[in-house]
Amino acid sequence: MSLQVWVRRTRTPEPASVKREIAVIEPSDLLEIEARDDPDASPVLCCTGESAGAAAFGGLWLKRIAGAGRYAAAVSVRGQGSTPAAPGGLEACAHDVVQAAIGLPRQAVLVGHGSGAAWAALAAGRYPAAALVLVSPQKMPKQPPRPVGEPKVLLAVGEAEAQSKEAQATAEAYGVAPLTFAGNSGDVFTGAGAEGLLDAVLSWLGSKD
Repeated sequence: MSLQVWVRRTRTPEPASVKREIAVIEPSDLLEIEARDDPDASPVLCCTGESAGAAAFGGLWLKRIAGAGRYAAAVSVRGQGSTPAAPGGLEACAHDVVQAAIGLPRQAVLVGHGSGAAWAALAAGRYPAAALVLVSPQKMPKQPPRPVGEPKVLLAVGEAEAQSKEAQATAEAYGVAPLTFAGNSGDVFTGAGAEGLLDAVLSWLGSKD
């Protein structure tokens, strides 16, 4: 088999392009509180496996992240929110995350929730994320790619999920001990533990990541 034939058979074609919905809140947008953009703090890009996409982060996450002085963004991958559906599966969703990250003003922290954790993990294998945060991961690759640039990794799981095979496999894959929060995956956006989880994530990131 010639090299050209092998390349044609093994190279994954770039997914069909879609116009992605991206929600953004900057510190200067928060009129009700005094928040300033920290030029040393990396932007944060969030994604979730839930069908609402970027809108899931708007009520609490983006405001809290922006309130900490960070450019806060969330992306709806293909088929979520107002982003049109398009073929491609897991790899295409990861591609959407990478493309959204490239459009941010600085090297970004990637935050993935649920199935979005799998997309963020794959995206970090292609994009040099400032840090990688996996929240209640679902449908993770059996062997996640090594993140480009060796960023630090945070795994956060609900108390009800801490002993699940998925959580344990992800912790082993990245060599990290999981941070637990009250509740489960469904409590990440509006549950009693949501604000505590966000505070823990922002504290873990510090001021330079």
